[in-house]
Amino acid sequence: MGKKSRWAFLDPAAEKLELPADVVAGAPLIELVGKRELRMENHRGILSYGSEEISISGGRILVRIRGEGLELGAMSANSLLVTGEIRTVELE
Repeated sequence: MGKKSRWAFLDPAAEKLELPADVVAGAPLIELVGKRELRMENHRGILSYGSEEISISGGRILVRIRGEGLELGAMSANSLLVTGEIRTVELE
């Protein structure tokens, strides 16, 4: 018998939306496009901001982006875009 997701009750909705149940439940979704762009959905706010490091709250996850020339390209209530030369992405 396979391991059940802790969000098992969301599995039917997630399946219809073709998304992981964790994302449907509000967990962050992070997309890295090459090394010049990072998109994040379901963020909880910017914790620190600089051209070499940006820290973002993902609820239970801290996302730390390091690089050069980092900029916040766009931000809304639940999504954001970071551009620049991304060297590392750390999840804590």
